[in-house]
Amino acid sequence: MEEKAPDRVKKRKRGIATARAVLDAAAELFARRGYDGVSVRDIALKAGIQESSIYNHFSGKAEILETLYREFVELVPKTRPSEEALEEMLVMMEPEEVFKAILFHVGQSVGGTLTNTAMIINLEKFKTQRAADLYYRYVVREPAAYYERLIQRMIDRKMVKPVDARLIAEQYNYISLALTKEYIMAQYGFADAHEVVGYMVQTLKFFCGLMKPDGSAADETEESC
Repeated sequence: MEEKAPDRVKKRKRGIATARAVLDAAAELFARRGYDGVSVRDIALKAGIQESSIYNHFSGKAEILETLYREFVELVPKTRPSEEALEEMLVMMEPEEVFKAILFHVGQSVGGTLTNTAMIINLEKFKTQRAADLYYRYVVREPAAYYERLIQRMIDRKMVKPVDARLIAEQYNYISLALTKEYIMAQYGFADAHEVVGYMVQTLKFFCGLMKPDGSAADETEESC
């Protein structure tokens, strides 16, 4: 007998939910133990399903990891305000306020599986070229390019003095990357989240101070841009 449409919809929804549970479970386990330290059985136990059910959605552990990587590539750029949103911020905000808004937007956008996948990439970049490529392209270069475009816009609007936008962006991103790792450590209970956020704010104040049109970097942590 042909399956009724409502039943097909319910079955599809269950399948999507199961696949999501597998990805979330795998991301958490890979982030904690490393890819090689996790078996398909471990993922099934974490997801609360039969091991055989995983193969209804994924060919194996490698496809699960690759799916997490593809999600990361799609979602990470969306954790920062869009180019259109930046234009509105630049009209209404001072430079330091713009950087703070980006910082808090990222903080509200990341978490869970996305954060775990970032940790997986950080671990696996020492083992596989795929992870290394993802790290350099989407963790290092793409965010730095985003900040370079932002700083150049600020220069064009005379909101900051002329600086080497690429250099400032790259250095800011590298420090932010280190602090982001500490923030993730805080989520696991190994660091103080409030302290890390405080360092993040100090960092953006410092770089805004370097770019101030009418001041020096000496007082960048005391005043806004």
